[in-house]
Amino acid sequence: MFKKKAWLIFQIAVGIAGIGMLALLVTNSIVRLGQNIPQQNLLLDYTIGLLWSITLGASILVWPIPNKDKPALLSLWLVKSLVTLGFMLVFEAYYSTLDSYYYFDTPRQPDFIWTGFKITDGTGNILRLVWLHNQLLPQSYHALKVSFAMTGLVAIYIFYRAVVIFLKREEISILYVLALFPSILFWTSIIGKEPMALLGIGLYTYGMIGWYRRKQSCYLWVLAVGVAIATYIRFWISPILLIPVTVILMLCRQSTFTKIILTIVVGIGIGFAINRIQNVFEIASLQDLLVSLNTLSRLWNYGGSAQVISTDFTQIDQLITFIPFGAFTALFRPLPGEVLNPFGLLAGLENLLLLFLLCLAALRTRRKDFKNPIVLWATLLVLTWATVYSFISFQNLGAAVRFKLQILPILLGLLLYLGRRRSIVPSYQSSISHK
Repeated sequence: MFKKKAWLIFQIAVGIAGIGMLALLVTNSIVRLGQNIPQQNLLLDYTIGLLWSITLGASILVWPIPNKDKPALLSLWLVKSLVTLGFMLVFEAYYSTLDSYYYFDTPRQPDFIWTGFKITDGTGNILRLVWLHNQLLPQSYHALKVSFAMTGLVAIYIFYRAVVIFLKREEISILYVLALFPSILFWTSIIGKEPMALLGIGLYTYGMIGWYRRKQSCYLWVLAVGVAIATYIRFWISPILLIPVTVILMLCRQSTFTKIILTIVVGIGIGFAINRIQNVFEIASLQDLLVSLNTLSRLWNYGGSAQVISTDFTQIDQLITFIPFGAFTALFRPLPGEVLNPFGLLAGLENLLLLFLLCLAALRTRRKDFKNPIVLWATLLVLTWATVYSFISFQNLGAAVRFKLQILPILLGLLLYLGRRRSIVPSYQSSISHK
């Protein structure tokens, strides 16, 4: 029964993709909308991307995952393909300069030299990854975009499997909510750091929840791989991921010896990451930290969605006072009307939804919810991330939407869990049941 359903969905996907391509070819929309893409033969480029999308969609049928999840993933891949090969063309026509053009074009140049991955060179690591992609597939912008889109879908599916372990039950609707949430759907379908960083954080989340629930050491290796991937994309993210781990270590049901060993390992990881950050930003004192934050807080203040932090951080109290406002910006801005273009409007409406979920969670959260170490870990992770990114996201509301993808599945899952409808048993029913 499953095979018939999966094959039917796959046939529908191929049919829709074929119709879509035919329509684009007839109207010459590919060339017109793709005028900013650094590729001469856009029709051939697009055809390769479409065929690669169909191939990757077919591969879902043989993935080593539960068969009951495959129809949902095929449906989601159809949607992502339509976004990647359809709606994304409108986005690319709107912006003449995008990071994705740079990531695609640079590794194709004769003077590009493969030097291996470096832990403090996220942009260079994406370029090297694209170079490897070009060694395996034709140099197609749309095929590369499709590969990153599949990476994003895999990342979201890993998040979903982590949710299943946490809830101890299957809830396929959660997979649809995560995968089709507008920012997640869009920003996991681009060429850039976001899909890869999300893959790392997804593995980290799966490893953390899996280890806590099932007490199997193999999940710690998954966690470590996830932190490594995320660190190679944005090296300062490792302390953000590792600090909340200490909450689980203190509250988990493990022997004291195991807790000590794991705490030492995590501590070494945090210390190493902080040391690299100090070396890169040349931080040797509190004053150096303030100077670096002043510089960092003005690094992205360009473009139509830019805004400048009015305060220079010369005292630690100025830093502390700014963090709540900056953290709110990192998580819930832009609001409607703050970025005056179609994409800014969509982001504003999405953030209104997140604020609604936050209010709902605030009303329905119970103290006992935070007795669950996973809830504490997720809350601390969101707060830690928002604190660090308060200085980055505040200065460019457009970039803030993109940066938030790193934490958005966890934020969304946390708000939905805390804001869930609680079952209330009337007191008279309770007394009857006891009798």
